[in-house]
Amino acid sequence: MLELRNPHSILAVLQRRPKAVKSLRVQSEQPGESWDRVLEAACRAGIPVRVGGAEDRRGPRRDTERVGAGAAMVEPPSPLPLESIFSTESVRGLWLALDQIQDPQNLGALFRLAGFFGVCGIVLTKDRSAAVNATVCDVAAGGAEYVPFAIVANLAQALERAQQSSIWVLGTCERAETSIYDIRRDRHWMLVLGNEGNGLRRLTREKCDQLVGLPAQGPVPSLNVAAAAAASLAVLGRPQ
Repeated sequence: MLELRNPHSILAVLQRRPKAVKSLRVQSEQPGESWDRVLEAACRAGIPVRVGGAEDRRGPRRDTERVGAGAAMVEPPSPLPLESIFSTESVRGLWLALDQIQDPQNLGALFRLAGFFGVCGIVLTKDRSAAVNATVCDVAAGGAEYVPFAIVANLAQALERAQQSSIWVLGTCERAETSIYDIRRDRHWMLVLGNEGNGLRRLTREKCDQLVGLPAQGPVPSLNVAAAAAASLAVLGRPQ
């Protein structure tokens, strides 16, 4: 069971999996606009709401509507079989594969980006990766509900399976000679992002159809994985 504090995350669960919400609490009868939408969705789903309760013990948050305003106990989102996420009816689709992303904040940010850019699905590695926990779901602001994901023991095999589904695998690498701005955008692409410290593993790089870099335009030479994903998805998803 996960305790979620972000009203946007809780609202997404209510909209996608209302039966997964086991309890809902708000600190006051006027918790804020975002929470009002949560309460309306809970009412439609027949979920009782308790007013008042425990204080927020997680410390300060940047979003004032999240600080101690409420919480929900929900069942965690479930991964899907790998085959299920390699289907789309769109002319051009985007996927993500994450090679041992270990920071829950980064993983949550990546789910949020995936939801924003319309990513069709995410492949996560089973070992040495952050779990899809409460922190991830709160940071994702609903992305973990709207973007299907699979958890695999062997990422290299998963990339091969994507290629069999006519998805081109695009690895990110600081040392790559090709710029992401130069790739073809009339294809289904799976963007592969590496570990925060070591980047893509050797076997992962070898399975990619192409390796690309994101060239710096200023004096700062690199980005963290979430910022690099945002810039890359903006390039891949822009109109042709």
